[in-house]
Amino acid sequence: MGSTGSGSFTDYPNKKPTNEEKNNGGTSGIDKCGTAFSANLEEISRCTYYLKYKKVPSTGSEVLVFFNGYRLSIKTTKGEEVGYLPTKFNYLKLCLEDGFSFSGVISDSRMTPTPSISVDIIPV
Repeated sequence: MGSTGSGSFTDYPNKKPTNEEKNNGGTSGIDKCGTAFSANLEEISRCTYYLKYKKVPSTGSEVLVFFNGYRLSIKTTKGEEVGYLPTKFNYLKLCLEDGFSFSGVISDSRMTPTPSISVDIIPV
């Protein structure tokens, strides 16, 4: 299963977000680090939660965003990885490096026809 980024170089911004006094968020002027978002996770069946329990976490479960050294991931509050964020959210790695943190809830989870998880995430 592949990534669902936009397929353009804008998925990989090369400008780090800075503090609020400066013009953040690249050339758009929008500080993406302070913006809530929703996402459909990828590669759920390859993540530790699914491999351990053979199911997806229930809707309403609390989750956190973290970088696992390879990809931006979503994990439970117990530290179990549940899925990967699409590459269009790669800017969040720079946000995490700058001290931002993100948490949220699983807004939808299903086992059929394939394991799927949607999350609502906010900066904290």
